[in-house]
Amino acid sequence: MIQSRFLYFVVCVALLFYGGKVFWQKTSFSPLKVMEISYAHQQNLTGKGLVVAVLDEGFDASHAALKPQLSPYRYNTANLRSDVSETVVFNKGSFGFESHGTHVAGIIANVAPDAKIIPIKVQGFDGDQDFVKALQIASKSPAHIVNISLRLSHTGRELSPNVYAALLKLAQSGKIIVIAAGNEGVSLMKNAYTASLVQLSHDPEMQGRLILAGALSYKNGSEYLADFSNFPGNSSYGTSQTYFITAPGEDILSTITGGYFGEKSGTSMAAPMVVGALCLLMQAFPESTPENVARLLLISTRKVSLNGLPLSSKIFGRGIVDLKAALTQ
Repeated sequence: MIQSRFLYFVVCVALLFYGGKVFWQKTSFSPLKVMEISYAHQQNLTGKGLVVAVLDEGFDASHAALKPQLSPYRYNTANLRSDVSETVVFNKGSFGFESHGTHVAGIIANVAPDAKIIPIKVQGFDGDQDFVKALQIASKSPAHIVNISLRLSHTGRELSPNVYAALLKLAQSGKIIVIAAGNEGVSLMKNAYTASLVQLSHDPEMQGRLILAGALSYKNGSEYLADFSNFPGNSSYGTSQTYFITAPGEDILSTITGGYFGEKSGTSMAAPMVVGALCLLMQAFPESTPENVARLLLISTRKVSLNGLPLSSKIFGRGIVDLKAALTQ
């Protein structure tokens, strides 16, 4: 009886893992199609040799679909130990796990299956100082790219001077930084937090290594910016558009707590799409500097939607991630 139950458990886990992995290939609006990920995979690009640091609220490190990718190096800003487990939250009358970090990590693992992921849990007990700690950990880590799908402001307003300085040091350590653009549905310069991110992206010391990610959606046969996604809008000399890129971010299937798969939406989901694409490009061009790889991703974006409509830079920034174009330039 025990053996049969164990076999049943193994089969269920395998089906869950397989089902999540092939989902993108079966849907009509597939990130594999939208971003030309399948083309990159056909070139044997899997993110091998690349390392990503993910700053988030917690991770299900026991998830079968994540175990091969998660690095043994794990950090918690509360105690710098390896406990990165998800924090219990109270939602809709019951306690549970938010699964945010687990979902983000799963997206990276799906786009770049051979990349390693360093989970960095940001506790949030010490305000902005926790963000500084997390950024310092990422700076000293072997990561090539850093995914930030959380708001780096305890007050919700502009970056504090300490967080701003820590982000500059992170870039100067040689990392590419990808930050979710936010889910208020407003232009970047009308939001104090995102306006400070735009300012940071143009700081000469950032060296062109910061990318902001907006969320793409697809409904009723049309490709458009998700209703919730922040967008570049108008700004002097188009500064808000320069480092803004768009990737799938609505109804994205990925790993969630307990070995399962589920859908989530947000620019939080678009950021790891961009990170995964960067992993594949860094593998393809190992001699390129981080800023040159970031620039390649930005200049090779798709400027026309799948249904043939032009993409406005005020809404989509540089455009939609296009790995085929980046790899064949």
